[in-house]
Amino acid sequence: MLLHQVFFCPIFTFRFENHSKYDFPMVEKMDRKPDGWIESVNSTFPRIPDDDPVVFRDERNNLMRDLGEQMKEIFQEYQLPDKFSFDHFWYNIYHEQQGQEPHTHLNGCFKRTPYWCGIYYYRGATPTTFFRPDCNNRVHKFPHASPIFQEYFADKLKPDLKDGDVILFPPYIQHCVEPSTSATMRMTFSFNLVLDNE
Repeated sequence: MLLHQVFFCPIFTFRFENHSKYDFPMVEKMDRKPDGWIESVNSTFPRIPDDDPVVFRDERNNLMRDLGEQMKEIFQEYQLPDKFSFDHFWYNIYHEQQGQEPHTHLNGCFKRTPYWCGIYYYRGATPTTFFRPDCNNRVHKFPHASPIFQEYFADKLKPDLKDGDVILFPPYIQHCVEPSTSATMRMTFSFNLVLDNE
């Protein structure tokens, strides 16, 4: 007998090689959320402006270049298309009682469907919660006691990531950031990649 895992969802995690090269300042708590967002957060979505007081233009451009070069190597290793651009690149800063509601990157504000979406955990890393795509459509709870089946039927995943780690995921995967209970500032950079030949 064979036990098959079907309908895989690919998610990459890797260590950003140039993490120690960047030194962004601590920022006081503020609520700067885009229209339509619900939870309190300090976000520059969908882009970090040239005159941003936290991440200067040259730092932003260097960070995008360094991340892009490392991701290109990963895509080449896995024989994935490696000609892509950043369609959106922004940061989110969270303090105590700040978070982000469940969402995907397939909403109407994106003119092009992302190739991959990513999060770079710069400071104060806490888990991003990812939800399995079919959890709202299942009408039964599979009875199991064996640990073998835990991965198969888990409704959500919270990858254990540290400062300097990056995660790449498909745009249709719903995810959220649960409200922080820590006094430590959490800063992440989020981005959408699009293929250059589209």
